[in-house]
Amino acid sequence: MIMKGVYFDWDGTLVDSLPLLYASHNHVRVTMGLHPWTREEYMQAMVHSTRELYPTIYGNRAQEAQDMLYQFISDNHLQQLSLIDGAKDVLDMLQGAGIPMGLVSNKRNDILRREVEHLGWQGYFGVYNGAGVASADKPSGAPLLYALSQDARGLKISDIIYVGDTESDLSCAADAGCPVVFIRGHAPKADELIAKYKPAYIVHNLMELQEILQEFLGLAKEKKAC
Repeated sequence: MIMKGVYFDWDGTLVDSLPLLYASHNHVRVTMGLHPWTREEYMQAMVHSTRELYPTIYGNRAQEAQDMLYQFISDNHLQQLSLIDGAKDVLDMLQGAGIPMGLVSNKRNDILRREVEHLGWQGYFGVYNGAGVASADKPSGAPLLYALSQDARGLKISDIIYVGDTESDLSCAADAGCPVVFIRGHAPKADELIAKYKPAYIVHNLMELQEILQEFLGLAKEKKAC
C-alpha cells in the first residue's frame, strides 16, 4: 500500500467531545420524554449522523429535536472542546513531512468548521467537511469520496488512509474502498468490529498511530548511540 495522504475523523479521534455530545443528546431525550441513553446505547446509536438518526427516533418532531440539540451544542461546544492526547503531534509530524491531510466528520458542518477554526487547525487540512455536505453521511462512503473530489491536491481513494474510532468510520472507509486505521480505545465491541471490517492497522491511541506513521513514512527517529 502506497500512502500519499491521511484523512481523519474528528470527534473521538482528534478531539474529545464525547462528554458534550453525550450530554447534548440526553438533554434532548429527557426533554422529549425519553429515557437517557447509557454510554453504550449512545455509541451504538452514533453509527448514524443526527440528520439520519433523529427521524427514526422522534418522527415528525425530528426537526424540533435537532434544533434543540444544536442549540445546546452551540451554547457549549467551544468551551468544552479538548484535544485527544497526541493529536497535535500527529498533525504536526504529517504536515512537516508534506503529507496531505483531510477531515471527514458526522458533526454538523457549520459546527465542525467553527471548532477547527477555533483551534486554528484549518491550515492542517486541505478539506474539512461535516454532516450534510455530501449526498449521505457516514457510515456511507459518500462523504469521504466527496471530500476527495473537493481536494485540490488530486488525491484518489487509493492514495489515502482514513483514521477513525467508531463503526461509522470503519463502515465509511470500507464503503469507499479505503484502508482504515482503527483507534480501538474504549470502542464498544471492538473485537467484533475488527473481525467484521478488518482494518489495515489497529492502535489504542494516537501515540501508537504516530509510531506507525513514522515507520511507514520513514520518519522514525534514529536511536542515539550510547
